[in-house]
Amino acid sequence: MADPTVVRRVKRQRDVRLAEGWQEVRVWVPTEQDANDIRTLAADRRAKAKALASLDEGIKSMPPETLHRIAEAIASQGSAAYTTPSGPVLDLLAKLAEEDDLASFSRAFILLARAAPANAAFVAGAVPAKISNFLIKHRGVKATALSKWTESNPDWAEDLKNALRDPDLFVRVVEGFASAIKQGAATH
Repeated sequence: MADPTVVRRVKRQRDVRLAEGWQEVRVWVPTEQDANDIRTLAADRRAKAKALASLDEGIKSMPPETLHRIAEAIASQGSAAYTTPSGPVLDLLAKLAEEDDLASFSRAFILLARAAPANAAFVAGAVPAKISNFLIKHRGVKATALSKWTESNPDWAEDLKNALRDPDLFVRVVEGFASAIKQGAATH
């Protein structure tokens, strides 16, 4: 997503951080040392967010192995081993879909959005394709039926992305899509 100006890029980055619950703090201090202390504290807090510190217990109650995989993917953001900075998370989402673990898929996105809000929109944009593959591989949806259904349901991708931040809703939406696609195919 290329912004035409620096001002627009800064505004977009600010808006996505605010949407994820981050707080903006502006402060005047009397000395350069005070400013450095605050910069150090801010860097520490950003690192803690990326390390998934202080998240709600609903997320922490997931299986430790899954939480570890998510944390590892988020910590690997920007790895040179991928063609995009979000490659590690996109790879994990594909694996979670392959494992038929849609709730963890959603939780991984929630954690990414909290830890790296600037990457959330890009990753959310990749979700419809991942779920399309999931529906074909794991729910027996025919590619042609999926294609017809998406043409007659143009808002499906936005509905899917809007459900992404609620694991239970996300699972229900995906399963609802699978049922609707199969019903549509059966009537044709």
